[in-house]
Parts: sequence; C-alpha cells; structure tokens
Amino acid sequence: MKSSREYDEGVLKALSNSTRREIIQMIATKGSASYTQMMQVLGLDPSLESGTFNYHLKELAEADLIESANGEYRITDLGRKALVLIDQVREEPRVDRYGVLSAALSMTPREELQLFKAQLGSGLGAAVIAFSSIAMWITASFGNQLGFVVAFVSFALSIGLTVSSVNRLIQLARKYDLGLSVLLFISESWFLLRSPNRGNFLALTGFAVISAILPAVYLLLAGTGVMPWISAPGVAIIMITIFTIPCTLILADTVIKKVEELESMEGGQ
Repeated sequence: MKSSREYDEGVLKALSNSTRREIIQMIATKGSASYTQMMQVLGLDPSLESGTFNYHLKELAEADLIESANGEYRITDLGRKALVLIDQVREEPRVDRYGVLSAALSMTPREELQLFKAQLGSGLGAAVIAFSSIAMWITASFGNQLGFVVAFVSFALSIGLTVSSVNRLIQLARKYDLGLSVLLFISESWFLLRSPNRGNFLALTGFAVISAILPAVYLLLAGTGVMPWISAPGVAIIMITIFTIPCTLILADTVIKKVEELESMEGGQ
C-alpha cells in the first residue's frame, strides 16, 4: 500500500507532463471520451504514437486522476481537484509564491538533469573550495610546497566548477522567472516532488560527495603533515575513493540513460 507521500508524488508526477494535463482537461470538458476520440482531439497518430499515449493514460490512471468504464474515460474526483490546482497555479501567484512548483512541474527530464548537475556542482565546488583554502593556508604556513601546489590546483578547479554551476542556476532562474528563489532548488525536495529519476539522483549524490570529499580530506591531512602521505588511514581513503569513483560514473551513466528514456516516453511534453 502506498504511503500518503508516495501517493502525492504520483499525482504530481502525473501532472508534470503537458500532454497528460491536456488529456484530463479534455476529458473534464467533454465529460467522458473514448480512446479514439482522445487521440483525434489531441492530433496523435495511432500508428506511431499509441505507445506513448498508452503510457500517459497509465500514469493518469495509476495516480487515480482518471478511470475507465465501458470503453470511456472519465475524470475522477481527485482529477477535478487536480485541475483546480493547475488553474490556481497558473492564475494565482500566491498559490506558488516563488514559482518553484510551477517550474518543477514544467521541467523536462533533461532540464531536471541540468538542474541536478548545477546543484551538485555548486555544493561540491563550495565544499572543495573550503577544504582547499584551509589546506593552502596551512601548507603555506608549514612550508609544504607540494601540499600547497596540490591544494591550489584543487582550489582553482573547484572555482571553475562552482562558477559554471552557479551560471547554470542563473540561466534556469531566468528561464522560469524565478529570481533569487532559484536558491530554493538547492534543497533535495524539488525532484522528490515529481522526478522518476529521484532514486538515481540520490544515489549519485551520495557517491559523488564521497568521491570528492574523501580525497579533499586526504590532501588536507597529508598536506598539513597531520597524516603521512603513505599511511594506513591514507591507503584506506585511497581504496574507498578508487571504489566510489567507478560507482559514481556508472550511476551518472544510469541517470543519463533514464533521462533519455523519459524524454522518449514523454515526447509530447
């Protein structure tokens, strides 16, 4: 049995696609509609787009927004409430004060991936900047030239990552007219609202953080002389990093493939 949160996520996911929103609005207007009527009204080719259309109907039915009886599709009570929500979000700014809900519902899977990369890059970049700044200060104090060079290179790379990631966030803010409220996207809750890719996002975040932070900690400790470059803790950190980096790359590939799958399934968006 689904929890209330899972149930809510299913509804929001179903409403995230423009074709599905068109379907329930059309059914609500007509009262009921057959499969063939809906495809005709939406201008879909049965020979080419029936698979995608079936997918949309399945998503709406699983979210309990529509129901089928005697070959006719009707909107449910929950579907009517969902239509009210859609209209309110569009017409009444106070319902979605910062525009984040509207943006999340409007994003394509590829845009979700771009936002996720910008979030992850901003967070990891800021963390590595902090670590490398401390490392540069300490290694300079102790006269450790190798440690300083490594820390400086890490600092420069993380600056580049952070700047490019923040720039992408700014582009998304402009596209969806979000202004500074784009900062609300630095929460994990945006994709928990609707993204079918959220499990992959969470797993990738965990492995990416480990892959980036552990080497930074190692460089900080070894560069400052707190820990020898070759030591049991250092070898353990290196071994964990060697394990997590391939996992991160595999998860990144999984995320991209899922995005491509969702883009093909939601081609009507």
